Amino acid sequence: MKGEALWNTVISGLSSSGEEVQTTTGLWFTASSRDGRLYVGRAIDNTPSSELSMQRAISKRDFLFVHSYYDRWVNGETGVRHEVSRKSRNTAYIFALIDRFSNG
Repeated sequence: MKGEALWNTVISGLSSSGEEVQTTTGLWFTASSRDGRLYVGRAIDNTPSSELSMQRAISKRDFLFVHSYYDRWVNGETGVRHEVSRKSRNTAYIFALIDRFSNG
């Protein structure tokens, strides 16, 4: 799915109360959407939870940037995770959301 379409799917698929999603490293976080914006925060129902001290907004620009690396990461290209993580502190959350919403 193209980045723009996936962003819209994520935004419309999440409620303001949120949904708990698991990263590939096993940490849980809550993802929610309000007024066309994406937010991540600590998990409440699942453990281990991410260590986010407060809710964090993820911009569309950041989402699309990280999305541009997703296929390379999924295909196991060496160094991709490190490269994208240097430019976005939300990489793990965005990769988890892409996985969740592109696979149903």
